[in-house]
Amino acid sequence: MQVKTEAIVIQVIRYAEADLIVKMFTKELGLVSYMVKGVLKTKKGKLRASFFQIGSILEIDALHKSKNGLYSLKEVKPLVHFNTLHLNVIKSSLITFLFEIINQVLVEEQADKDLFAFFVKSLIHLDSTNELTLFHIVFLIELTFFNGCYPDILNSGAPEFDLQSGQFTIASKSYNTLSGKALFNFKLILGVKIDDFNEEVRMSKMERKELLSNVLKYYSFHMPGYREPKSLLILEQLFS
Repeated sequence: MQVKTEAIVIQVIRYAEADLIVKMFTKELGLVSYMVKGVLKTKKGKLRASFFQIGSILEIDALHKSKNGLYSLKEVKPLVHFNTLHLNVIKSSLITFLFEIINQVLVEEQADKDLFAFFVKSLIHLDSTNELTLFHIVFLIELTFFNGCYPDILNSGAPEFDLQSGQFTIASKSYNTLSGKALFNFKLILGVKIDDFNEEVRMSKMERKELLSNVLKYYSFHMPGYREPKSLLILEQLFS
């Protein structure tokens, strides 16, 4: 079967001497992996290694006929030409961190056009903005909406938020609750869209680190397949 669709590069793995295994989130088929043979040997042709950077938005012409779950690509064209996304060290590190998590929580070959549009919108926004300190945290909270585990904002006036149940509460017996300043900062990012976030919101480095830690703890309770990303340490060093 021949498939033409838009796709976002999620993960790239070098295979053998000159091949790549590229995992993409496609608009029409969801998460799919492709074997790109010989692409590291040449800089010319319809398939180039430079096309396959994490977060790249592509138009692909693919052949979905395989015995080992890896399909092949006939042609690839960049759909969006980013100016800073892969050149700015902080932005590229954010992409590495976020897509490591995305790779864990996406379901194989399950299409979601709204989620695809969210990824495209977020990548384009990240490419154009210089406000980076809270981008990844807002992104992660908004992503939970598409996975059906967005925090329950009912009773948001309550003095605590239980990360494990995902609900606001008056007196939780859980050890995984937020209150005080931690709760205040958590509420600041609820209900916010990635491209209209009020960048005037300011937090100290320690508050941002705590907020990210709380969001990742929330993921550990509500996102099947989630594991602490290996790139978290690098991200923390960049923002320290």
